[in-house]
Formats: sequence, C-alpha cells, structure tokens
Amino acid sequence: MSAKDLQQLMKRKLKYAGHIMRGSSRPLLQLSLEGKIEGKGGQGRQRRNWMDYVKEWSGSTSYGDTKRKADNSEEWRDIVANFRTEDGT
Repeated sequence: MSAKDLQQLMKRKLKYAGHIMRGSSRPLLQLSLEGKIEGKGGQGRQRRNWMDYVKEWSGSTSYGDTKRKADNSEEWRDIVANFRTEDGT
C-alpha cells in the first residue's frame, strides 16, 4: 500500500467518524462509539482504539472536543480536506 493510498484511507476514516458523531447514521453506530461497557478491564496498558486515531488526526484532545468539531460540518470538512500524514503526503 502506497503512502497516498494510506492517506486516502485515513481521510475516509475521518469522514466516516464525522458522519457517525453527528448522528447522521443509525443510533446503534453512535452507541458503539459513546457507550460504556460493563465489567472488569484487563491488566496492562489500554490499547489504542479507533477513536484514539480519530482524535489524534483531527488535532483534538478529547472525545468531546472531537464531537464538537464533527458537529460543525464545515469545520470537519476542512479538517478532512487539510489532513496530512506525518511524512507530508
């Protein structure tokens, strides 16, 4: 997979995340991002999950900050359009 393909994939992921966070899709998908899971967690450091990458790529510090940015469609479109990977592509 080339760097350009990887960047396109990351942009698609950001675009889809904005769609989900705005509630433009089914409530079940939004629940899967925002819902809490009952039970005891495993030992060790927590793994990075899907939203960790979305937060990082959007320049946000928290889920709430990411959601506020996604709620503003124009701002989210700008974030996606101006997204660049670390290697500058």
